Amino acid sequence: MEKRFARCVKAAVVGALSGHAMRWVLVTVHNWAAPDVPADNFGQGIGQAIFQTAVTGLVGMAPMPVLLWAGMRLTRERGNILLMLFGAVIWGFIGGRAAGLRMSPAETEGWLAFFAVACGLLGMTRLPER
Repeated sequence: MEKRFARCVKAAVVGALSGHAMRWVLVTVHNWAAPDVPADNFGQGIGQAIFQTAVTGLVGMAPMPVLLWAGMRLTRERGNILLMLFGAVIWGFIGGRAAGLRMSPAETEGWLAFFAVACGLLGMTRLPER
């Protein structure tokens, strides 16, 4: 039981660190790719909005499974496939909301805490080794 609890705590810490790192990346990429277009030029604004969405989605969402895997491997834990898969799906929801920058800082921290708890619970699961 102690090993499962330790694994849960490790996964929660890795989830919290990964969530905060990716939140910072999302905000940075969103600010970098933000279109600065005059209000009367709608065609160019649409193209830049599509570019901003694509860059934010690719850079801000894709590395999450790798971060979860690497963090758990640094803590010497194996069998993290479920954490990686479901953590990435949960981050897709939370990161998408965070990328829109429509949340208050308190709400953002609440969602990041939810992500850390979810990662902790997912960290308790472990696929059997061959």
